[in-house]
Amino acid sequence: MFEVTKRSALKVIAAAGIVASMAALPFTAPAHAESPFHTGVWQLNTPEGPRGLVVSDWLVFEDGLPKRWLYRRAGTNDENQFDFFSRTMGDSGYTPVGIRVYRTGENSMKYTLAPKGEEPVEVSAVRLSIPNFENSCLSVEKKGKRFFGNWVGTTGSKLKKLNVGKTKMTIDGEAREITIEEVRVGRMGITEGGKPVAFLTDAGGDYAVLQWFKPGVTVEQMRNKEREILDFASEEIVRNPGGDCDRQIASRLKAMK
Repeated sequence: MFEVTKRSALKVIAAAGIVASMAALPFTAPAHAESPFHTGVWQLNTPEGPRGLVVSDWLVFEDGLPKRWLYRRAGTNDENQFDFFSRTMGDSGYTPVGIRVYRTGENSMKYTLAPKGEEPVEVSAVRLSIPNFENSCLSVEKKGKRFFGNWVGTTGSKLKKLNVGKTKMTIDGEAREITIEEVRVGRMGITEGGKPVAFLTDAGGDYAVLQWFKPGVTVEQMRNKEREILDFASEEIVRNPGGDCDRQIASRLKAMK
């Protein structure tokens, strides 16, 4: 738990995807070939001035890296309003702050940060990227092939180099025989010796997250699309060295005014 004053919430709101409590729906990729409304690059109009917000289908970015997982809150969404729980990368539970996205137009929204027990803070936002663009680099839709190949470590990982194949995963030169399967759109399940060891989850942009399981996770739990695993041994953020999304995001953020 931590306290968030209104002043600090205004500072956090530019960087945060957030949330609190229990009963969330598992994060899912969109049913059709378009991203959720919130996916993209945004300008938040805060009292301190414009600030950038970068959100993939299920992660909010901070300091250039995916940081906070978004979990849609059950029973609170209509055509324009979307409420979320969130979890900070590496934490084992939800963050005690809520986030709401309220669509006010095709390219505009109200973005609300609601720390538990505090007054909510709401700002307006305008989209700087193309809405629901089929080839949006922040979307995870129809990008399963990109899991295979080379990845490099980031400040959010211990590993330096990762290569993923259909039967082998090599980490910093050490090869491991594995089986890999798609367990949902944007997420692969990895087993070694018949035992689940990790998810490799598309984070959107140029990034993925290698989510190492704690002992005891079963194949059924790994494949379960209805219930999220929230407690991992570790989560390592890796980057596609040939990716171009960071450049595209930077270009969009330059359009802030």
